[in-house]
Amino acid sequence: MTSVSNAAVGAFLAGNAAAKARHGMNEAIARLSTGVRAMYGGDAGGASAAIAIRADGKSAMIAARNIEDGISFLQAAESLLFELAALNTRLRELRVQATNADTLSSNDISAIGAEEDEILKAGNLIDKAKFNGADLLGADLAVTYDHDGTLTTLSSDATITLADTTVAVIDATTTDIQEALGEMAAGLSALKGHQAANYALAANFEAAAARISDTDFARSSANLAKFSILNQSAMAMVSQANQAQAAVLAVLQ
Repeated sequence: MTSVSNAAVGAFLAGNAAAKARHGMNEAIARLSTGVRAMYGGDAGGASAAIAIRADGKSAMIAARNIEDGISFLQAAESLLFELAALNTRLRELRVQATNADTLSSNDISAIGAEEDEILKAGNLIDKAKFNGADLLGADLAVTYDHDGTLTTLSSDATITLADTTVAVIDATTTDIQEALGEMAAGLSALKGHQAANYALAANFEAAAARISDTDFARSSANLAKFSILNQSAMAMVSQANQAQAAVLAVLQ
């Protein structure tokens, strides 16, 4: 016959087993509901590594957005240079026309001079154009282009001032505009390359962090089912042990 002490021990062991099973169920439920593997201290080291990796990934995404601002800056400056190029071309046409003064009337010469003045005014306005408060032409702009916070300086070259003195001076301005456009094209190409790299880094960092910290849903689901069965079995054993203990006590009485 089962003794009272044996029944008590059985009930105690069954109770412990039930408690462990409930703890396992709670862990599985927490990991499944949050998607975080490190819940209940499951992977503290992995959680720490994932936090650092995710921080780098988010920084890479911000760097890509910063680069987008830099690209917008250079594209705006580039459009201004194209406008200056068009104005400068018109100045050259007028200057060539004005050199043929012997065939022009005084009114013709005045009209040419008036148009040149308007072109120079437009050129001066373009030189003063700003991008969110920063000078578009003749200024430098610092942009963070990677997840470590490294700065690169974007330059829209020296200020280009239109002049209508001679064809040679106008041609020199054309050369300046061409060089500035070439530098901007190179800068835009470099920024787009950095931006693509940052988008790729952000995606890779996030994927790496997910592999480390995200819940293994198949495993956690299996654990939930396992511990649920163990809990039910343990509770049944607790009930049986308690019944056995009660039966022994009834006989003794």
